[in-house]
Amino acid sequence: MHNQSEIEKIAALWKSHWQQAKLVWNPFLRLQEPIWCLSHQEAAEEGLTGSFAMIRLTDHRIVINLEEITERGITDYALEVLAHEIGHHIFAPANLYDNAVLLNRIRFALPGIEDRAPMVSNLYTDFLINDKLQRTNKLRMSEVFKAINSMDSFSELWTLMMRTYEYLWRLNRGELAINLSFHSKKIDADASLLASLIRSYSKSWIHGGGRFAVMLYPYLMEDKVFQDARKKILILLDAEDAGKGAMNISGMAEFDLEGYDEVIDMRKEAIDSNEEDETNSLGVEKNIAGGQGPRNGYMGPGNYIDLMKQVNPSADEQHLINVYYKEIALPHLIDFPPEISENVSLDLPEGLEIWDIGDSIEEVDWLQSAILSPQIIPGLTTQKRTYGSDSDTNISKNPLNIYLGIDCSGSMMNPKHNFSWPVLAATIIGLSALRAGASVMGCLSGEPGSYLETDGFITDETDLLTTLTSYLGTGYAYGIERLRKPFEEKPNKKSHIVIVTDNDIFSMLNADTETKQTHWELAETALKNAGGHGTMVLHSRPDYQHELVIRLKNMGWNVYYVTNEQELLKFASEFSQQNYAYV
Repeated sequence: MHNQSEIEKIAALWKSHWQQAKLVWNPFLRLQEPIWCLSHQEAAEEGLTGSFAMIRLTDHRIVINLEEITERGITDYALEVLAHEIGHHIFAPANLYDNAVLLNRIRFALPGIEDRAPMVSNLYTDFLINDKLQRTNKLRMSEVFKAINSMDSFSELWTLMMRTYEYLWRLNRGELAINLSFHSKKIDADASLLASLIRSYSKSWIHGGGRFAVMLYPYLMEDKVFQDARKKILILLDAEDAGKGAMNISGMAEFDLEGYDEVIDMRKEAIDSNEEDETNSLGVEKNIAGGQGPRNGYMGPGNYIDLMKQVNPSADEQHLINVYYKEIALPHLIDFPPEISENVSLDLPEGLEIWDIGDSIEEVDWLQSAILSPQIIPGLTTQKRTYGSDSDTNISKNPLNIYLGIDCSGSMMNPKHNFSWPVLAATIIGLSALRAGASVMGCLSGEPGSYLETDGFITDETDLLTTLTSYLGTGYAYGIERLRKPFEEKPNKKSHIVIVTDNDIFSMLNADTETKQTHWELAETALKNAGGHGTMVLHSRPDYQHELVIRLKNMGWNVYYVTNEQELLKFASEFSQQNYAYV
């Protein structure tokens, strides 16, 4: 047990090395001084447990546990440790986006054990940083490992790492991998390949992450072996939760086809062998070397949530799914409308006319009257100025509100687990309407059963997306009864109505009601009171229920057929442009 004064002296020593550590990387580097924790308790309050140091990419900070450093006997390696932590900030992973991209590529290479990706990412970036500091900057990184090594800390994974460093730095066998009982030809071969990989991808390290993970895969497969190895390697994990607290990282919903193709045959074979599943664990559609959504360019929502929760373990799942569908919808939204400013009206003098006794005395132009005649005679020689206006007449553009009704019955998929075209279509229309200045009411309905709707017509994007991306999975169709509340009487502002459903809507329209008004009558009344367009988007053959479709059209409803759910994207884009885009 070390006393407080001893740790404070060590703190002063380490602080004195901070500027030198920054110079290792760049003399112009601007980075806040680390948070110096004098005890395990202080470190835990900062989120540091298990290791003696960590980084946070969210606030660009380094946290150092000086009590742990003292206990580990590495107090003499301040420059090495601090330079290493700085390396995580400016070299690898350096920022939240690259950290997320690296994690995603590593996940490709770890089928079934994607939860190991943050640890693998941390080990990979450690190799990159340590190799540079040891070889280029001549720091004593190998001595740090000698100080923290112990016979008890070794496992196959630890041995693999130490042997890799021995190959990288041309050290003798056993200088770092001191427990010879774990040595084997397999580990030697893998360590040699890893050392070559680290050197080969040191300048483009993003591209090496998947390959690095493929090499580590056999050492991580078995849960018991992995858990034991992780406990021993925990002391090195200083960037595993580097993105904790990050809110939005744009661009991560896109499917990383480049990273997918970089992973060698072992990963692809694992995917191709999964012939019975419609989608594999990546969220990649079968037989498609890509993702889901428009142009198969996006990862599945479940995989997106898993990835982003590894980037930020404290991330809210609902927030993530809102961001996911919004990000995919963005290219299809209307442009933001231009600002329309009121013209300033100016009175411009246009000419003169006779001022008569009945006119206001203030209107007399005495100068012009005197010029006309030195003798002032009211109604004869008195003059007044006439004025005109230079203002143009503005035509105000007032977009109609929009009601979005989405069938969320048992036949529909959960948008958090599987990509949902109806949710994407509703997101595109809803966000476009909000951009144009309209209000939106969203409603999910699976009836008989349950429904979920916004609190009337709203302008809050988060509330709207939270409603649209929820899931019910009840009943067999959208409930026409949901139109009663917003449109039983004429609302203050006209609205469009869009209902996305399928053939089962006709069974709902024909179903009995608890009121004297039939569902057909309610549909007609709601459309009339809404005052805008009414569109039923039917996932159906155009010739199905022809007579009932004619009945809807006679009421004034537009009927838009989609035989493939992907056609909903075209409908949503066209509807948004026609109704909410300003020319």
